[in-house]
Amino acid sequence: MVVKGFNNSLSYDYNFVFGNVLGRPCAAPVFMFCMGVGIVYSRHSQWNTMMRRGVILYLLCLLVNVFEFFIPNFICGALLGRWCVFPTDDGLLLFCVDIFAFAGLAFVLMGVLNKFKLSNKWMIVIAVVMSLIGTFTRGFDFGLPISNLFFADFIGSAGGFGAFPLFIWFIFPVAGFVWGQYFIRAKDKKKFFKFWPIYIIVAFVYFM
Repeated sequence: MVVKGFNNSLSYDYNFVFGNVLGRPCAAPVFMFCMGVGIVYSRHSQWNTMMRRGVILYLLCLLVNVFEFFIPNFICGALLGRWCVFPTDDGLLLFCVDIFAFAGLAFVLMGVLNKFKLSNKWMIVIAVVMSLIGTFTRGFDFGLPISNLFFADFIGSAGGFGAFPLFIWFIFPVAGFVWGQYFIRAKDKKKFFKFWPIYIIVAFVYFM
């Protein structure tokens, strides 16, 4: 018997969808959506647990930025005299927003919403309103670097700090959370998946 290993060329369509679409430009939204689904399936989805997890994630994000920017910057500057290899923008990159920071803030907000036991309808309304606010305020300059840093966590203010602002992207974990609640209760999973064109159309129309 001949055992063949995995070959992603066996299916061009799947390779393209997962490798070039979901795994590249849509990697962050897919991660956020799965984060929302994961909350539904988690045994530790209590509001206080999620808030505590979010705070820990955000603090870990700051630690990652220290190792990603500050320590390499110091090593290159002190040993090589090249302080420009890892620019820290006068310390501002300590609070540089990335997917890690978003996950922490999203967990905190999901914990708050679960604390008040909001329905799926209200969670979607809040997420849509947040995305609209974030869209129209993105890049706003508050005049002070410290203010821009703070609000970059939420709307992506001026200065280039804010790859994944909470207001714009929070709609993805909420969508995953709502979808997961219906999916976990669906008796016929295959039939449930047949409605995927509707999900795609609704998402496409909204984001366009």
